[in-house]
Amino acid sequence: MAKQDELSSTERLLELIRDSDAESQPAGNEGKPKSQRWRMLLSSSFSLARGNLTVGVDLGREDLKLVKVKRTSDRKAELIDFTRIPFDPETPRDHPNFPQFLGSSLHKFCGPLKTVELWATIPSGQVETRHLKIPKVSQNQIANSAFWSYQKHSSFKENETVFDFDVLGEAEEGGVKKIAVMAYTAPRQVVEELQSLFIRAGFPLTGISIVPFASQTLLRFGRVQTHGVAVSSLYIGRDWSRIDIFADANLALSRGIKAGIRTMVEALQHEIEQNWFELTLAKSPTSDQNRIRAIKTRLKQELEIAQSVFFKSLHASATETVPDQQLAIKEERIFQMILPALERLVRQVERTIRHFGINFDNARVEKIFISSGVELHPRVIDYIGDELGLPIEVIDPFAESEQFTVHPAPPDSIAAKNSYAPALGMALASNAITPNFLHTHKDKRKTSISRNINRGVLACFLALMLACTGLALWQEQQIKDKDFKRASLQNQLGSFDLRVDKNLILKLVERIRIQNRSLQGIGNNFLGVAVLGEVANSTPDSVRILSITTRLGSAGNPAPAGKATAKIEPPKKVLILDGIIFGDRTTIEADLAAYLMALKNSSLFKQTTISKKSLEMMDNQPVIRFTAQMDIV
Repeated sequence: MAKQDELSSTERLLELIRDSDAESQPAGNEGKPKSQRWRMLLSSSFSLARGNLTVGVDLGREDLKLVKVKRTSDRKAELIDFTRIPFDPETPRDHPNFPQFLGSSLHKFCGPLKTVELWATIPSGQVETRHLKIPKVSQNQIANSAFWSYQKHSSFKENETVFDFDVLGEAEEGGVKKIAVMAYTAPRQVVEELQSLFIRAGFPLTGISIVPFASQTLLRFGRVQTHGVAVSSLYIGRDWSRIDIFADANLALSRGIKAGIRTMVEALQHEIEQNWFELTLAKSPTSDQNRIRAIKTRLKQELEIAQSVFFKSLHASATETVPDQQLAIKEERIFQMILPALERLVRQVERTIRHFGINFDNARVEKIFISSGVELHPRVIDYIGDELGLPIEVIDPFAESEQFTVHPAPPDSIAAKNSYAPALGMALASNAITPNFLHTHKDKRKTSISRNINRGVLACFLALMLACTGLALWQEQQIKDKDFKRASLQNQLGSFDLRVDKNLILKLVERIRIQNRSLQGIGNNFLGVAVLGEVANSTPDSVRILSITTRLGSAGNPAPAGKATAKIEPPKKVLILDGIIFGDRTTIEADLAAYLMALKNSSLFKQTTISKKSLEMMDNQPVIRFTAQMDIV
């Protein structure tokens, strides 16, 4: 039974989370808010790939129901096939032949396809669900908060229990914003036994859930329209019943009721036996054993007839139907016999709905979807609706729509169609919209981390591709520009009609030589002026030039006879300076060297040498008289 649990102390819970040992806390992956969950159908790495086949398995007490669905998009599917395979209800699941029966049935139905995914259910009575309101913590702390909130209200051993939760969205408590989650636990042994059974059958399961979550999947996928109101699902089973209430397509409350078909059949049997024995013994009292056995046989027949009227088997053949004229007890009398048991069931449902309205912000259930393991009489369905004051509807999982198409012919009766609803819910299941005891929040966190890494790698790869593409486009544009320039130059070159030969080249060379000689002549004419200007610019105030002598045009020696082709040496150009330098006696030598070095660094002079140097006195101060010679370039 789902309970409405609310935290009374936010600070105390947060302190409990922070102080707990990190290794004992389950690594969590918070669920997405409801608005995001609807946009993330089939988004996880374990969600069904486009076009893959999924088989929903409903392993009941006496039959195996299978539904095969092909998902064509995130909100569209095709029902490919369905079947019901009966078996002996007395055969235990751990019998050696049962995995073989299961494997052969699945192989016949699924075929050798390796891409098929299997989802099955475990009994809902072995799973405990709790609606919790946890503090609004960071996303990384949602899993820990849900875990410790559940432990606070219903402690369990982590190594013996599978724990998971589903984030429903934001909620308020006393004006404080919180997060609403549906947390649930299942015995690890039960989950592992079902998983082992299918592994031994040769068909490993992709997911394990419960029937209430299968109904939730039908709502979230859009197979059952709720139009935004709270609805309830009432299942009347053989030995027990269950009521599930959904708000905004999310399971909000689930409760088991210890009353079912057997309770009403036992009440019917008691009334029939009492009435027939009293009537028969009053008319003809006897102790004849044969007569008593005949009476009991008649009682059994009457009970079977009455039971076939109100609780007909879903898969009964037409020959099992008894005509109305053969009924010894009329429908009204039969209904009055089962009414007390039926009324007790209705009262339990009514209290559950009232509890939901009180604890869930005065929400009101607007409709009830009813289902059962048998084909209920219309009077039973009408009575439940009238007593609760709510419209009753039977889910038809074979109803076609734009989002859902059915290829095989569906069963004839609506009750038989409804019996395939759990299997269809499992066939439409995915880790994005269906709680899975084989893929809990820990696995979702690992998947999320892996998905984020993959996205990062993909983003880097795409960025690198874009950069390479941009570089290639830039290079291609550069090549086009160069080709355009080359074509333009070729066009310009083609427009010139100039014939080049050896004579033309020789004429051009001679012309250049003449120009060079002309320039050299001009340079020689102004060489003296240039030498005087360079000396004037390089001579400091401490140096006084007494005389300047240049030899610029001395002819070279004539070539010897018979050697007319010998190379003639060019005339040597020389500059001779005669001067004095003033200054301190200790630095005058250095000043002379610096002066000669400055002349040597000039571009007009080279090979500076001092041919004569003497220390003299002039105007009562020491001077050096020097004669320097240097070559003119």
